[in-house]
Amino acid sequence: MPTLRKRSRPDTRFIDIEDEYALIFWAKELDVSTKKIKNAVLAVGPLVIDVTRRLKVKPEF
Repeated sequence: MPTLRKRSRPDTRFIDIEDEYALIFWAKELDVSTKKIKNAVLAVGPLVIDVTRRLKVKPEF
């Protein structure tokens, strides 16, 4: 039986929408849906600062 390991925190500079763990992390961190995260990344690119500006939210880290 495989052991479960806790994943480290995703990169705080970029949002990888192909990484489900990172996508869920950022959705919770920014208090928006994963769909909004994906749409924002597709619109402005993967930089967290650009995504937060697009969504008009402040990260809490």
